[in-house]
Amino acid sequence: MDDLRGTRPDFVSPQLIAVSKPPLDLLARPRLVARLDAAPDTILLCAPAGFGKSVLIGQWLAGNMHTVAWVSPDQQDTPALWPSILHALRRCPAIPPSALIGFSGSETNAHEVLSLLAEGLAAADHTVRLVIDGVEGFPAADRDHWIPALLGQAHLPVQLVLAAREGASVDPGRPRLSGRIMELHSQDLAFSLDEINSLAAKTITLLGTHQLGELFRQTAGWPASVVLALHSLRKTADLEAPVGDIAANNRQLAEYLDHEIVQTLTPEERHVLSSTSMCRVLVAAQANALAGHRNAGSILSTLADNRDLVESAGSGRKVFLVRPLIRQYFRAELTRKDPDEVLRLNTIAAQWHEQAGEPEAALRHAMDSADPRLIGALLERHGAALLGSGGVTRVRRAIAALPDSVLAASPKLCLVAALAHVESRQPTTAARYLAAAYRSWTDNPPSELSELRALAEARLSWFSGDWASQDPKAATGYAALPMSRQSDIRIEARMVSVTAAVVEQDYAAAENEAQEALLEATEAGNCYLAGKVYLKLAGISAMQGHLRRAGEYLRQAEEKLPAYAWTAGAGRSVGALMHAAAALLDAEPVAALKYASSAGTELGQLGSSSKGVGAAMRATLEVVTACAHLDSGDRRHALDGMRQARLRIGQGHLFAQPMAAFIAVIEHTAALSLGHAERAREVLEWAEELIPGTGELCLLRAQGPAGISRFDAATERLRPLHMGVAEPLLEWTWLHVNILECSMAIRTGRRALAGKLLEDALAKADAVGVVRPLAIAPQEVMDLLVERAGTHGPQEELAKRLMALRSPADARLAPLLTPREREVLALLPSHLSQDQMASELHLSVNTVKTHLRIIYSKLGAGTRHDAVAAAYKFGHLP
Repeated sequence: MDDLRGTRPDFVSPQLIAVSKPPLDLLARPRLVARLDAAPDTILLCAPAGFGKSVLIGQWLAGNMHTVAWVSPDQQDTPALWPSILHALRRCPAIPPSALIGFSGSETNAHEVLSLLAEGLAAADHTVRLVIDGVEGFPAADRDHWIPALLGQAHLPVQLVLAAREGASVDPGRPRLSGRIMELHSQDLAFSLDEINSLAAKTITLLGTHQLGELFRQTAGWPASVVLALHSLRKTADLEAPVGDIAANNRQLAEYLDHEIVQTLTPEERHVLSSTSMCRVLVAAQANALAGHRNAGSILSTLADNRDLVESAGSGRKVFLVRPLIRQYFRAELTRKDPDEVLRLNTIAAQWHEQAGEPEAALRHAMDSADPRLIGALLERHGAALLGSGGVTRVRRAIAALPDSVLAASPKLCLVAALAHVESRQPTTAARYLAAAYRSWTDNPPSELSELRALAEARLSWFSGDWASQDPKAATGYAALPMSRQSDIRIEARMVSVTAAVVEQDYAAAENEAQEALLEATEAGNCYLAGKVYLKLAGISAMQGHLRRAGEYLRQAEEKLPAYAWTAGAGRSVGALMHAAAALLDAEPVAALKYASSAGTELGQLGSSSKGVGAAMRATLEVVTACAHLDSGDRRHALDGMRQARLRIGQGHLFAQPMAAFIAVIEHTAALSLGHAERAREVLEWAEELIPGTGELCLLRAQGPAGISRFDAATERLRPLHMGVAEPLLEWTWLHVNILECSMAIRTGRRALAGKLLEDALAKADAVGVVRPLAIAPQEVMDLLVERAGTHGPQEELAKRLMALRSPADARLAPLLTPREREVLALLPSHLSQDQMASELHLSVNTVKTHLRIIYSKLGAGTRHDAVAAAYKFGHLP
C-alpha cells in the first residue's frame, strides 16, 4: 500500500487474513493523538498485533506526510534495516536528494553514518519523522546495531517513531532514564467502553448494555478483536442477544488470532498457554502443575515481558493473567480437539487449589471436571466452610450435580445441602435434605457432624409452623454450638440466639448477642457473616420502629455482603422488604412499591407455613404495598389489602406483636382518614386481642374520640402512655401520639402547647427516620407547620420537605402570616431596598431580613419575585 508514501496504517495484515479496514475517522483516537503531539524525541508503541499501532500513527501524521519517512519490513524482499531506512528517507519530500547522495546502503558503521546523516539533514527546514513500523521484522543483528545508535544520536534532526509487537525487539534503556522517550503499550492503545460503543454505533448498530460490557470483558479492548466481533454482531441486530464466547464462536477472529499470534509462538509457549487456559489467574507453581514441567512459570513471565500476551501482577509480579481472548482461544481449541484433556486439567486445577487452601476455586474446577466423586469429596471437606464464607450459590450448584446415590450415602453432604437451602430461604428443600441425613445417620457421629445437624435443625425451625414449640435453641446438640472449634459455627449459633430473643421481644438480649457475633466475625475476617449480623441488627431496629438506625445497619450489611452473596443468600428478600418499609415510612410510596415488587419475587421461596418467618414477611409486604398504593392516591383497594394482611396475623404468629402494632396503627389511621368508622372499630377489636396493654392500643382508642371532638375522652385514653403504664412496641408510635395531641391542642385553642408538640414530633421524626405520620397529619397541624416556617431550627429542612409533600388539593388554607409579616410583604412589590423598607416600617434592617426569611419559607419562595407571585396566589396581596 503506497497511498500514504509507504505508510501501512492497516489494522491487520491483508497478506494473512482479509479483515475489512474501517475508515480512519471511525477509529479516531484524539486522546492518543494529543499524547503523540506532546511527545519528546522518540516514541515507542509496543503491543501485540491488532492494537492499531499503524492506524494511530497514520492518524497522527495525516496532513503532514511530506515530512515522514516510513519503514516497514514487509515492504522489502530481503529486509535489512539501514537500506530500508535509506530507501524511506529518499522518498521523503522534505529531504533534498543532495542530503543523501553520499550513502549507498551498504554502510556498516552506525555512529559514523548517523553523524554524516545529521549533517546532510541539517539543510532540511523540517524535523523528519522516521517511522519504523514492525521493528521485530528486521534481523536481530540489524536491530541491535542500528536502533541503539538511532536512540543515542542527539544531534540527528529526526523524531524516531518505533512500532513493535515484542518488547525484546527494542531496548530503550538510556532514553527511558533520561525522559526522552514516550511509550504507549497495550493498556494505552486498548479501546475503552465508550470507544467500543461509539465504534459500534458508527459501523453497525447500538449495543445493548450487557453486550457492551461482555464485549469489553472478553476483548479487554483489543481493537482488532473488537472490530471482528462487531462484524459478527451485525448479523443479530438484537440488543438483547447474548454475545457468547467470542474466541470460540467467531471464525474470523479465531483465524486472526491463529495467524497473527499463535503461529508466532514456540511449541512450548503454545503448550503452556493451552494447558493453563482453564484458569483465569495463575501463579508459577500452578502453571507448572498444569503444564507438567518446571518452566511454565518462566514462560508466562517471558510472555508478559516480551509479548504482552500475559499480565504479571502481585508481589514480585508472581501472579499471571493471560489476556482473555488468548485464554479463550486456547481453551476453545482444546475443548474442540481433546475434551478429555479439558476434564483432566480441571481435575489437576481442583487438586492444586485445594492444596493451596482455596476451596471455592477447587470446587469450581471440580464442577468443570464433571467428576462426582471429586465434587463430593470437596463438599465433604469444605462445604460447611464455604457456606460460612458466602459460597452458597456454588455449593448449591455442586449439590445439584451430585447423583442421589452419593448424597444418600453421606449424612454430612445432606446436612451441607440442608444448610445451603436454608441460607437461600428454601425451607421445603432444606427439610428434605435434613430428613435424608436422618436416614443415613450413624451412632456416635463426629462432633463436627453433630454440630452441623444441630445448626440445620435450629435454623430450619424459624420457618416452621410449629416454631413456638420448637425453640431454635432446643435443637439436639445446640448447647455445644457456642463451644465449637469453628468460628463460623459459633457465629451462626449466636445468630440463632438473636432470632430466639427477637421472637421473645427481648431486644436488649438480641442486640447483645448480635454485637458479640459481629465482634467475632470481624476478628475472624469473615465479611459474609459480619454482613449477616448487620442484617440481623437492622431487623432488630426495624422491629422496634427505629428506621434510621435500621437503615444504617442495612447499609453496612450491603457493604459487607458481596453482590453474589446478597443475591443468593439471606439479603435479597429481607433487604428488599426492609427497604420497602423504610421508604413507606419515609413518605416515599413510589420507592416503597418498587422495593416491594423486588421483595415479592423472592417470598414464594419461604415455605408455606402460616406462622413461620415466610408468612411474617408476606404479611408485612402486603400491608406495605397496600399502604403505598393509598399514599400514591390509589385508594380503591388499599383498605382491603391492609385487611388481608391483618387477617394473616394471629396469636401464634412469628413476630406477632410488633407486626400487629405496625399493621394496626397504619390501617386504623387510614380507615379514620377515609371516613370508614366501622373498619376502624374492626381494627381496634383485632388489636385488643393481639397487643393488649401496649401504647399502640392506647393510641387507637384515643383516635376515635378525638375525631369527633371528644378531647377529654381521648386525653384520658392516652394517659397510660404518659404515665409509663403502657409502652409502645414501635418507636414511631410516639409520632402519631404527638400529632394527635397537637391537633387536639390546636382545636381547643392551646397554640403554644400545639407548637411544642409539633416541634417534639419533628425532632422525633428526624431521630427515628420516620416521616409518614407527619406527612399525613391533619390539615390544622400542617397549617401550624407552615405558620411556624423559618422557626423550626435543626428540623427546618424536614419541615420544608413536609410542606412540599402536601399536594395543592390538601392546602385548603393559605399560609398564615403575622400582622408584621403582612406589612413587610405589602412592600415587596415595590422597588424599595431592604434599607428603605426598614426605614418605612421604622424597623432595623436585621429585623426586616428576618421577616423576609420567614415569609419566603412560608410561601415556598426562593426569590423576591417568587414571593410576590405566591402572595398574589394565596390572596395576601390585592
